[in-house]
Amino acid sequence: QVGSPFSRAQLATGIHFFPEMKLALLVAPALKFLSVEAVLAVHNVKEAPPNPDEVPLPAVPNVVAAGKSGFPELPTVSAMLDASTQTLSGISKQAQKLQQQMLDVQQENAARMQKQKAVFDRKLQEQEEKNREVVKENAKIAQNIMTMKKQNEELLQHAQSLQKGNALRHGELKMLQDQITAAQNFLQDSLTQTDDSKATELEVLKDDKQKAALSFLEMSESLEVEEDEKPKETVEEPESLLSMLANEVKVMKKQGQESEAKLKDLFKADFQAGVKRHQALLAQQKVLNETLEKMSSYHARLETADKHLQSTQSTMDTRLHDGGLFMQKLSELTMAKPEAAVQALETLQQKKA
Repeated sequence: QVGSPFSRAQLATGIHFFPEMKLALLVAPALKFLSVEAVLAVHNVKEAPPNPDEVPLPAVPNVVAAGKSGFPELPTVSAMLDASTQTLSGISKQAQKLQQQMLDVQQENAARMQKQKAVFDRKLQEQEEKNREVVKENAKIAQNIMTMKKQNEELLQHAQSLQKGNALRHGELKMLQDQITAAQNFLQDSLTQTDDSKATELEVLKDDKQKAALSFLEMSESLEVEEDEKPKETVEEPESLLSMLANEVKVMKKQGQESEAKLKDLFKADFQAGVKRHQALLAQQKVLNETLEKMSSYHARLETADKHLQSTQSTMDTRLHDGGLFMQKLSELTMAKPEAAVQALETLQQKKA
């Protein structure tokens, strides 16, 4: 290697790192037979060449990532994918964490909605219990109305029956009055036609003592007959995997809120329906109470009318009995002898006094 432009160290370094320099090593011994002048002549160089030992050579880097063969080798695929594997592992952990978050959110939503549902159900149940109490009250009022209706019908029939009976008795009293009136007229005519107190033919029979005569007219005037008035009746008549999962968590939270809002809306709707039902039941109860009140008032008026008819009937029965006795006595008087009749009239007048 004498005459070589490279030092041994440089040659050793070049052989180790650059196998292509083997050709230069083979050509270098042939160059020592060429004169410097020939070389200069070939290259048309007039100046003297530099000293190779003094020529600075650029630094040559070592083979990068040399393998066992001395040739460069790239890292293994698994080493190259180590970051991706770590990223994937991180993503997997984050995905698991997000999944657990989603499960936690779902459980929280379910637990919160379960509590709200329990509260709403309890309020709806309390509301319906109140409504059912009103329903029971309305049923009792309706039953009372039906009972009152039946009582009113029976009382009305009884009052109508009394009214018919009283009408018959009133007719009897009217007939009795007509008979008494006829008898009174007959007696009046009889007294007029048979009055011979002024007869001249009887002047001889006049006596200083005058006897008081009892007038049948005065007796008839003492008889009173009451006429019944017919009672009036009125009848009222719902980019990446991580971002997607994160978005899903947000979506689940939003869905949970929407579900809570929907549950709340359903509760409001059911509660409002319960309020309307309660109002309708109260309105029904008001109508039932008004109906019962009217029927009770009607029942009280019927009772008053019935009592009045019973009283009238009792009075007319008494008057008819007394009138019958009077007519019987009168008949006995007219059929008896004059002396006995006068005596009976005096006894009757004394009892009356």
